[in-house]
Amino acid sequence: QWREIADLATELGYVFSVTIKDDLQVIEHGLSGLLEISKALIESRQGTDGDDFVGALIRANSDGKKITDHELLMLVSFIIFAGFDTTRNQIGLGLQTFSKHMDQWRNLGENPDLARSAVEEVMRVNPTITWVSREASVDVEYKDLVIPQGKTIHLLTIPSGSDPRRFEKTEFDIAAGRPPHFGFGGGMHHCLGHYVARLDMAEAYKALAQRLPDFEILTGATYLPDSGNTGPIELPIKFTPSARRS
Repeated sequence: QWREIADLATELGYVFSVTIKDDLQVIEHGLSGLLEISKALIESRQGTDGDDFVGALIRANSDGKKITDHELLMLVSFIIFAGFDTTRNQIGLGLQTFSKHMDQWRNLGENPDLARSAVEEVMRVNPTITWVSREASVDVEYKDLVIPQGKTIHLLTIPSGSDPRRFEKTEFDIAAGRPPHFGFGGGMHHCLGHYVARLDMAEAYKALAQRLPDFEILTGATYLPDSGNTGPIELPIKFTPSARRS
């Protein structure tokens, strides 16, 4: 079912587009499809003793309604969405970045314990989420800028990753040990699926760096539009596979 979910996640991902009005039908189709899949998953797991994150959410829903039925459905749906669309896009953007820094790729292949820091470094310099949206809950004045209550603002992630006030050196270096980046947002709306995304990406980069040590991106790559969520649609590569490691 992963192919169906991946396609639906791609459709829902257009919610980040600057042409959102033109894409509403596609977005609504993706959302309704993911909601149906999530409903079926929740129903299949109710009454079981699943010792995982979805099981914990279901127990929170049934145990005194710590979360409502609607909240449960939304949480499961968007965890599935985040685990497919943005994570997949970020893995592709990571390969794009590493293709320009093959010394770092080889370092990762030789030192797989750097996989987690590689995820953070890729997201610092080439994040799939190019801006993080927030709505002002009260009137805010910052320097000479007044943001009225209810106003939506977009905080750009790419320039934040090279801000010299936070990052003394900005060269791509997976072993640098950086302060936290802004790719998952911040505050109470910090990305819900960041644990899943980080784990998926770390395992993917670790395996790919060991198996595809000399990969090269070919011509013909296509990308999602540069809006709130970007990444490769198709990323043709060539490589010589190395032996699988235990």
